[in-house]
Amino acid sequence: MVLKKIQHILDQINNDDTSRIIRGHLNVIYWDNDRTNLSSINARIKTEFKLLDIVPYYPKGEERKNYFLNSYFCFSSNFSNEDLYVTDLKHALCLFINNSNYKSDAKGVIFNDREYNIPVLKDVWDESKKRIKARNFAIFAPTGEGKSFLANNILRQYFESGVRLVIIDLGGSYTKFAKLYPNDYSILRYENGKSLGINPFYISSPDDLTADRLEDLSEFLFELFASDMEVTKAQSVSIKKILLDYYINYNGDYSLKSFYRYVERHSDDLLHVLKIHPDYFNINNFLHIMSEYVEDGIYSFLFEVGEDQTYKIEDKCLIVFELDEVKDNKEILSVMLKLIKSAIQRTIWKNRAEKGIILFDEFAKQLKFENVLESVEFYYQAIRKQNGAIGIILQSINQLPNNSTSASILENTQVIYSLRNEKGYEELQKRLNLSSHDLNQLKSIKNNFIGERKYTEIFIKIGKESNVFRLEVPKEVYAAYLTDGTENDLIMQLYEKHGNMEKAIQEFTSKT
Repeated sequence: MVLKKIQHILDQINNDDTSRIIRGHLNVIYWDNDRTNLSSINARIKTEFKLLDIVPYYPKGEERKNYFLNSYFCFSSNFSNEDLYVTDLKHALCLFINNSNYKSDAKGVIFNDREYNIPVLKDVWDESKKRIKARNFAIFAPTGEGKSFLANNILRQYFESGVRLVIIDLGGSYTKFAKLYPNDYSILRYENGKSLGINPFYISSPDDLTADRLEDLSEFLFELFASDMEVTKAQSVSIKKILLDYYINYNGDYSLKSFYRYVERHSDDLLHVLKIHPDYFNINNFLHIMSEYVEDGIYSFLFEVGEDQTYKIEDKCLIVFELDEVKDNKEILSVMLKLIKSAIQRTIWKNRAEKGIILFDEFAKQLKFENVLESVEFYYQAIRKQNGAIGIILQSINQLPNNSTSASILENTQVIYSLRNEKGYEELQKRLNLSSHDLNQLKSIKNNFIGERKYTEIFIKIGKESNVFRLEVPKEVYAAYLTDGTENDLIMQLYEKHGNMEKAIQEFTSKT
C-alpha cells in the first residue's frame, strides 16, 4: 500500500516538467537569553507543527551542532542519507522563509523587515515610474492602530529628503512633528470667529494677474455662489471679464469685500460696459448669495482683510492647516477647503519642479459634507501636472462613497498602506482589487504594543508589489509621533515650558 502511494507520487513528479528533485532538510532554530524560556518556546513550536500535521525531529549533541553549522544551500557534509529527505523543489520552497522580498531600494522611506527587524528602504515615490504611474497613497486602519503615527513616520522622512508638505488636519496630529523644525514650518489654525489669514484676491504686482490666476479666482467665486449649478462657458467668461475690470479700475486693497462693493457700486452699468448679456451673469443673484461673506454676513469673518498670510507660507516646507474647530460646520469647512486650495495654487504649486505632498488626515470627517469629495478630486486631477502626491487617511475603505468620484480617486492611488484590522480586509480587497496573496498577507499582520520593543506591522502595496513590514522606532521618535493621550499632553506641557520641542522630548524620554 505504501509502495503504491510512493509510486503515485513519483509518477506525478515524472509527468511534471516543472518539477525539480532535491535532497535536503528544513530547520527551525530558536534561542533565548533565558534558558528557562527555551522549553516554553519548544512547546509552542511543537503545537504549531502539530496543527500542520508535521512531525518534527529533534537532533541532539554533536548532531545538533552539525545541523546548525551546515544549514546552507548545496552544503551537505556531515549529513548522512538519514538526515536528508528527497522531495520536489516547490514543496521545499513552501517552507523556506528567507526569501529576497525584503531587498532595499536605492532610496526611499525606511521600514523594517518583520523577521529580523533589519531596516529596509522602499521607494514609494518611484521617480522613474518603473512600478507606479501615480504616487498618490492611502492609509487604512481602525481607531487606535496607529494611522497618524505611520503618517508622521512617512512624512518626516519625505520632509528631510526635501519634499514640501501640506497637511490638512482635523485632529491636531502633526503639531509636535512640525515644531521639531522651528524655522521651516507654518501652522494656520482656524479659531472660531477669526479669519484663516488667506486672501485669494491679493496680488503684490500687476504681473501676478495672469490668465491662470483669473481662472483660479473665477473657479473660487463660482464654488462660493454657484456650487449647486453647472457653470457654462459664457458664465465663466463673464466673471473673468468682471474680475479683470475690477483689478484694472479699482484702487485700494484687493479682497472679496472690495470686489463685492465694486460689483455692487457698478451694478447698473457693469454688464453693459463689459458687453455681457444679463442671461450670462445675474448680478442680483451674485450680490444676494455673496452677502453672507461680506459686511454683516454671518461668514464675513472668514474673509476679513488683515495681513495676507499666504506669502508667509510661501517659503515654508511644512505647512499644517488645523481645522479641528470647524470639522462639524459644513459651510465653514467648505469655505476653508476653498481658501486652502487658493493658497496651494498660489504657493505650493508655483514651482512645478518642486516635489510636494498634500495629506488629508481625518478624511472621513471631511467626507460628511457635500462637494468635499469633488474638491479633493480636483487635487487628484491637478497633481498630475505637478511633481507631487496626494495622501488620504481613512479608518475603513467603506468611508469612501462607492461612486465614480471615489473610483477615480482609488484608481489614481497606487501606494496602499494598511494596518491591522480585527474586522477583516474583505472590503479592502474588493474595492482595491487585491489578490488572494495580498489578502493572506493582510491577515498575517500582528502588532506588539506591550512588549519591551513595541512595534506595528504594516501591509504595503506599491503597484503590483506587496509585503508586510514592521515599524519599530527609538523612544525619542515614538514620543515625537504620539498624537493623543496623557503622554502627548505631558510632552506639550514640557514644550510650553522650554519653547523647544526637541528638548521637551528629551526630558520626557529621560523620565520614562
